[in-house]
Amino acid sequence: MKALTLPAHIAYSQGLNTEITFNLSNSCAQALTVAELCQLADKNLAELSLTYAPLSGSVALRQEIVHFHQTLNRKSYPFDQDNVLTFCGAQEALAAIYTSLLSPGDEIVVFTPNYPSLVTMAQAMGVKVNAIPLQEADSWRMDMEQLAAKVNDNTRLIVINSPHNPTGSIIDSEAAKQVLVLAKKHHCYLLADDVTQASNYDDLSLAHDYLSYEKSLVVGVMSKSFGLAGLRIGWVLSPDKNLLAQLLSVKAYGSICTSAVDEQLAVMALQHSDNILTRNNHIISDNIRHFQRFVDSNAGLFSWQPPQAGIMTLVKSHLKRPIKDWGPDLARKHKLLLLPANLFGLEGECFRLGLGQLDFPGALALLQDFVDSCVDGHVKA
Repeated sequence: MKALTLPAHIAYSQGLNTEITFNLSNSCAQALTVAELCQLADKNLAELSLTYAPLSGSVALRQEIVHFHQTLNRKSYPFDQDNVLTFCGAQEALAAIYTSLLSPGDEIVVFTPNYPSLVTMAQAMGVKVNAIPLQEADSWRMDMEQLAAKVNDNTRLIVINSPHNPTGSIIDSEAAKQVLVLAKKHHCYLLADDVTQASNYDDLSLAHDYLSYEKSLVVGVMSKSFGLAGLRIGWVLSPDKNLLAQLLSVKAYGSICTSAVDEQLAVMALQHSDNILTRNNHIISDNIRHFQRFVDSNAGLFSWQPPQAGIMTLVKSHLKRPIKDWGPDLARKHKLLLLPANLFGLEGECFRLGLGQLDFPGALALLQDFVDSCVDGHVKA
C-alpha cells in the first residue's frame, strides 16, 4: 500500500497557515451548543460515567440510528442494533469499509468530483478507480446510463453519494432503484454515503431501498445534516453482520471505541432530529436565497446552480485572475476560506460553497468587500 497523504482539501487549508474566521466552503449544517442540545432533550450529562463506550457503540445509540434511517427511507427492515457499527466520524467508517472490502487489482466505480478520500484511499491500495465525471452542462446530474456502462463483473464496489458533495445533485428514488438493480446484477458491494440525505429542504424523493440488498452499506454521521461535527460519531448500517464484524476488527486498530459523552449527546440529537433538521434546513434554504441575490448583484462575475438537496454546491468564478491565486489571498487578507473545486477532482474556475451556517450573510459581505476592492483588470473579468 502506498503511503497516504493528507486529503487535498485538508492539505490546502493547512497550507494557508492563517486563522480563518469564516468558511464559505463549510460542509456542515449549523451546530448547537451542548447547553442547547441538553435543553432541547431536557437532560444533562452530570451523572454520566466517563468510562469506555461499548466497542460497537451503545445499544441505545445504535437503535436510534436504525430508527433514523428507517424513517428517512420510509422502510421497515428486520434490523436491530447489531446491524449498526459506530465510528469516530464518517471518514473512519469509509476507511474501514475500503480496508475490509478492497484488495490490489479490485475495481470501484465512483462519480467525480467527490470527497477526495473516496478516490485516494482506493488508489493507495492499488485499486482501479473507474470514475464517472459529472458535467456542469448537464446540471451535475448523476447519469444512471453512464453508471451502467462503468459497472461490470470486475466491479467490487459501487460508491454512491447523494445529495452529492460537492455539486448538490441527487439520486432520486427512481434512480436509486436502477443503482440497486446494477449492484445485484454484478454481485458487487454498494456503499451509500448518505451523510446529507436529511438535508432535504424541498422534500424531494430521496428515499431508497439499498438496505434490502445483503451487500449494501449505508454511512451516516452527526456532522453534516445535524451540524454536530464536535460529536465524533459516524456509523455504518448493513444487513451483513459478518461484514460489520470485520469492520469492527479494523476499528479496533484505530479508535477502538467512540466517546461515551459523544454517544449520549448523539442519542439526544437523534431523538430530537425533527427539531434540529427542520431548523438547519431553514438555514440552508435562506442561504440559497442570500447567495442568489449575491450572484444577481455581481452579474457576470459568478454563476451557479443551486443544490437540489444537501448543504453544498459548486460556484463558477468568471474573475480574470484564477482562483488558485485569489483564493489564498482571500483567506490570508480577509480570513475567509473558499475551497477550489480542483481539490475535489474538478479542474476549472469553480469553488465549493457551503450553505449551512448562520454566519453565511456575514461571510458573503466579506466576499463582496473583496470583490469590490479588486481593481479592474486585476481580478475582475
